[in-house]
Amino acid sequence: MAQLEQAREQAHRTQQALAEVSATATSRDRMVSATVDAQGAVTGLKFHSTRYRSMAAAELSAALLDTIRQAQDEATAQVSQLLQPVMPGGLDIGDALGGRGDLSEMLEAFTHGSLPGQRG
Repeated sequence: MAQLEQAREQAHRTQQALAEVSATATSRDRMVSATVDAQGAVTGLKFHSTRYRSMAAAELSAALLDTIRQAQDEATAQVSQLLQPVMPGGLDIGDALGGRGDLSEMLEAFTHGSLPGQRG
């Protein structure tokens, strides 16, 4: 029971930490900053100048997308750092976050009452 309670508390702490994940990136020309949450959803855009008004649409789009991707990469790194200590052995956090995990392995593990990478 003590191990179960400890695991529950660790899961709760991890969940709280994930809720606080936020990453901000600024474009190379310092024109715009983008902020994203743990899921990579954009939570803020801030323009630091009015230069965007005279930019071609494709140039502005590229600057925004690049800045958002940088913020998403940073958020993913933060999430990975938070989750790695609680991941079962044999399960790669990068694969899990990137949707590259082996679904059949996961289903087989859960069927046997274990987690992927654990021997049941």
